[in-house]
Amino acid sequence: MKPGSRPPVILPWVGFGTYKLGKTQAMSATLQALQQGYRGIDTAFIYGGETTERLVGQALNQAFQKGIVHSREEIFLTTKHWRKYHGYDLTMECLRLSLNRLDTSYLDLYLMHWPGPAWTTMCRNKDERAETWRAMEDAYRQGLVRAIGVSNMTVQHLRKLKESASIWPPACNQVEVHPLYPQTDLLEYCQREGIVVQAYASLGGQDTGNIATSDLLHAEPVLLLAKIHSVTPAQVLLRWGLEKQCAMIPKTTKVTRLRENAGALRFALSISEVEQLQQ
Repeated sequence: MKPGSRPPVILPWVGFGTYKLGKTQAMSATLQALQQGYRGIDTAFIYGGETTERLVGQALNQAFQKGIVHSREEIFLTTKHWRKYHGYDLTMECLRLSLNRLDTSYLDLYLMHWPGPAWTTMCRNKDERAETWRAMEDAYRQGLVRAIGVSNMTVQHLRKLKESASIWPPACNQVEVHPLYPQTDLLEYCQREGIVVQAYASLGGQDTGNIATSDLLHAEPVLLLAKIHSVTPAQVLLRWGLEKQCAMIPKTTKVTRLRENAGALRFALSISEVEQLQQ
């Protein structure tokens, strides 16, 4: 296949994220999300000390048994390759482990979680990314994944990857995006290339390495727009991402918040309001 020939997949606009849910919450929270109508589930090989995938798989099986979900085809399941498995053979091994943990024969979306192992040079990272992507391309051809994508990649990373890719563009680039860190250049590049941006850390938080802070939900522009639209601050922030054409994957363990997050689909922000949040 030549660059640009990847068949499109449709990502859910608002999915359910499982990052840092914890070993005691991952299964119950995923099941709650499915009960509330969520059908896009995002997880990763490394989440929960490599336990979350298995718990998500158990939640899905319970949902099938209880009739909450009627078939695997209703679910859009995403997981991510971990960086210590860069390279062709290790990537295929990582994928097989994820499929086994999730108890599924295929993934809807498989992402390269990080551009490279932290302990290697940039030059080697480029080569290993290319080999990892080649393995992901073969996994796509073999029907193990319906779509392939990346995460935490810059414009430079994407341009370099394109040079060696036989399947292009990636279906998705999952990155941190919010009004404090709008990533304008990256979003514009991805839109030109036909890459969907999926945003994480959209509501703020205190995770190491994230630009987001807990102040996002309490920022005056956010509170003002929440009052104007009769919605919550979280809904304003999620809607900001949607107006930027980003798919969203907020996480929560509370049913009320699951409903609240889905409510971001039911109103709109004007162009001026979107810009106001970035000032």
